[in-house]
Amino acid sequence: MATAVADIQQKLKPQAAGVVPIKVGWFGGQGSGKTTSAAMLALALSVEHHNHAPVWVTDTEPGWQFLKPMFALEGVELVQRTTPTFKAMLSDIREAEKAGACVWAGDSLTIIWQELMQSFKMRNGGRIPINVWGDIKALWSEYTTAFLNSPMHGFALGRLGNVMEEIEDEKKPGDTKLVKTGTQFKAGGSESFGYEPHLLLELSLERKAKVRAGIRKESEGRMVHRVDVLKDRTWALNGKVIRWSDKPRYDKGGYKQVWDSIKPHFDGVQLTLAPVKIESGQSSTALISDEGHSDYYERRQRREILVAEFNAAIELLWGGSAKAEKQMRLKVFERIFGFRTKEAAEAAPLETIERGVRIMQAFEARCKADGSILSKDEAEILNTLDIDIAACDMGGSDDIPF
Repeated sequence: MATAVADIQQKLKPQAAGVVPIKVGWFGGQGSGKTTSAAMLALALSVEHHNHAPVWVTDTEPGWQFLKPMFALEGVELVQRTTPTFKAMLSDIREAEKAGACVWAGDSLTIIWQELMQSFKMRNGGRIPINVWGDIKALWSEYTTAFLNSPMHGFALGRLGNVMEEIEDEKKPGDTKLVKTGTQFKAGGSESFGYEPHLLLELSLERKAKVRAGIRKESEGRMVHRVDVLKDRTWALNGKVIRWSDKPRYDKGGYKQVWDSIKPHFDGVQLTLAPVKIESGQSSTALISDEGHSDYYERRQRREILVAEFNAAIELLWGGSAKAEKQMRLKVFERIFGFRTKEAAEAAPLETIERGVRIMQAFEARCKADGSILSKDEAEILNTLDIDIAACDMGGSDDIPF
């Protein structure tokens, strides 16, 4: 029994000691091999470096259930979640980490992006106003941060998008036409998601020509999966073209074809010695209000209102341009917040600004009740202000009525 428990605990380790997670983006057209190739790399990582730890996938289409025999053959658990929403995807990542998964894959990220857009449209009368795009990007960054910061290896799979540019029509001077100038990972709006992964792979299909009796027939050969390495931050695979032959079935150890090709990137990542994390925020489609605004937007709006309210209160009490009044405003500001510069105030948490407004409201009410306070000297005024500061910190002040 003790041995069995030890084996389970070993498998649930999110990453083996010293293994730095890789972050891979896969995109391409229909049938190009994104899902199967990603599954083989996930198997390789689990078997070769994580003692057969589980692989999780947020599968929006879905299709990974057809790959379960591969995972069963290698003794790796495949956990497939099929709720195709942005909110569910973030939950899946957190749950996968807790379960000790070594790889998490999102397939397809394009579908998730479209669902997020639809969520905002539903909250905005079927359209997305231009002023809402900042909120959408702020929500989307919640995923990109989780993707990059996770201790799991991260795979993002998406559909192929065309990059179109408007150029002058040579046949019709003065007219323009749209032409395809490239491809991109279709997710994240006008910008390709390809900026985020450390390794970006574009997959497509080629047919290997079949030669019969000296006759070369291009249309009869076996399919080959072509992989163009568009980006590799380790430089190990930059600009390379990789080809994986199509197989009639999966045999044990069949992942090695993909693993051997990608391993130079994996080795390059390990030379960085440790993952580098970026700070993450909190957001979700569930935080979008009935007015179509996200929690991020509403907190920003509330912050602007509170700052304006605080400035109005302090200007009402010491609104002159004389040196003494300017100094008094500065000293009151520092007394309440503990800092003096505008830059520090802009970086302060919303809760700090709310506290300052409560103090100013209490002090303003005190001055209205006792008109002699403002005629006292500076030290006495600040001592009186300290009473309201202490009352606020003890929970004695009323809530802000907006």
